[in-house]
Amino acid sequence: MALRYIPQKKFNPPQKITAKIIELDYQGLGVAKINGKTWFIENALPQEKVEAFVIEEKRQYGRAMAKKWLEKSPHRVLSPCSYYECCGGCQAQHIPIEMQRDAKQSALFKRLAKLQQEPIDFQPMICSEPWQYRRRVRLSLKFNPKTKRIDMGFRQKNSHDLLPVKRCEVVEPAINNLLLKLTALFVGYSMPKQLGHIELVTADNGVAMLLRYVGNLAEIDRTLLINFAKQENIMLFLQSDEGVEQLYGEPPYYQFSEGITLHFDIQDFIQVNRRLNEAMVQIALDWLELQPTDHVLDLFCGMGNFTLPLATRVKSAVGIEGVFEMTKKAKQNAQRNKINNIEFFQANLDQSFVGQVWANQPFNKILLDPPRSGAAFALNALSELKAEKILYVSCNPATLVRDAEILRGFGYKIEKSAVVDMFPHTGHLESMTLFSTK
Repeated sequence: MALRYIPQKKFNPPQKITAKIIELDYQGLGVAKINGKTWFIENALPQEKVEAFVIEEKRQYGRAMAKKWLEKSPHRVLSPCSYYECCGGCQAQHIPIEMQRDAKQSALFKRLAKLQQEPIDFQPMICSEPWQYRRRVRLSLKFNPKTKRIDMGFRQKNSHDLLPVKRCEVVEPAINNLLLKLTALFVGYSMPKQLGHIELVTADNGVAMLLRYVGNLAEIDRTLLINFAKQENIMLFLQSDEGVEQLYGEPPYYQFSEGITLHFDIQDFIQVNRRLNEAMVQIALDWLELQPTDHVLDLFCGMGNFTLPLATRVKSAVGIEGVFEMTKKAKQNAQRNKINNIEFFQANLDQSFVGQVWANQPFNKILLDPPRSGAAFALNALSELKAEKILYVSCNPATLVRDAEILRGFGYKIEKSAVVDMFPHTGHLESMTLFSTK
């Protein structure tokens, strides 16, 4: 038998760069220029000189992680989180909160200001508490063959490896209070290798928990989970390949100050920052200057988070959602709250509105809250409705700026804008921008 020579792979140590940080981008990354190329460097602040390991290098830019500080900024702060250096959840806990907010606000406002000569009314940032604000968290579960126990936690930075955690500084206290108890619970689980992940959500009527598993759930484990749910008074859901079932408790819901209650399923999208979600709804009511004679359209309406409060101020409201199940829940929420001047329809918003029954109605004000990909595919049809005001809720500044330019081409001007500090200590940027006819 002939032997084939297989050359050994050459080990290349990580490339290092030395960089002087000149500014901070909105995602909390230090920005440096090296030989004309822009570098975005994690865990680096303006005025700092760092040695960093290269994570990714493209033709026009690169990404790196600071590992050694030759000069440190006096503004750097110590994170209260003992996992921060390794955890992939937060990116900006070393940055003072005001510096984080200034970077986000400056980045968005500069981009919008370039789109038109008319002045824009840039509003103060909409803020709340920067810690213990998340009402939803997803935790991975993995059987550790060394300890014979379940590790529960988040993904590490720039890695798929699991980082076990006992506490998270940005989640609500009710979730933190369960973490150690859940770790203890799984010590007694009979089939630990079948576990996938946990989702925890704090609703206004308690904490809801979803446990993902594969295979068949042993009866002893089912009993263990139900007893835990009863003891901790949580709403318990299980997810397998066959779907989701609720084992204990009532359906979760959250409420607005106006008395509106929104029921949701454990896997439904809801804004993770409850205080700022309600603040955004109030701003929508204010900025749209709603009148009893108005007809309002809410695109990408979900289960009615904006639509229901809007409907209480106007003659009629219509919510459009692409997912049928969410449309169904929105209708149920309207019925529960006895809001009768509202309709919900399922529609593919990447298709023309022409021929749609709801599109024949006279809408004078519109709210849209699209996904990160934005709403470019819907703007042409939306402009044909000729609404006097459009309020755009965005979770991605790049697609907002792109869509704002499209709306400008359709005869709209940017009237006012505000950044919402929905996700402190992360690179996510939420905003609200009001467009009106010129």
